[in-house]
Amino acid sequence: MQQDAFARKHQEWKDAFYWANGPCCAGCDHWACDMGKIGECTAAPPVSGDQVLKSLGIRSATIEAAPGQPFTEPSHVCGAFQDNFDWCSLDAEYLERIGARFPDSPAR
Repeated sequence: MQQDAFARKHQEWKDAFYWANGPCCAGCDHWACDMGKIGECTAAPPVSGDQVLKSLGIRSATIEAAPGQPFTEPSHVCGAFQDNFDWCSLDAEYLERIGARFPDSPAR
């Protein structure tokens, strides 16, 4: 139960970050973020283990990392951004909390 509450709070944080900052990783369908403030870009091709470490800011390591997707911060912006989520499926109170604004909705 506590895990579910944390997951909901984390999702709300990502949604609010996206609505406050515009198209960025936090709102991208390709961003796989497991409740932290960095996530894997699933739109990018897999990279070497060294490149995975570099995407985390690690320039030198004594371990050999496995190949995988590069990591990005929520504010990262790239040309692969995609948002196909139906935001109108969420309740008005939640949309208000995250600061969602739609062009055809009245300003509050």
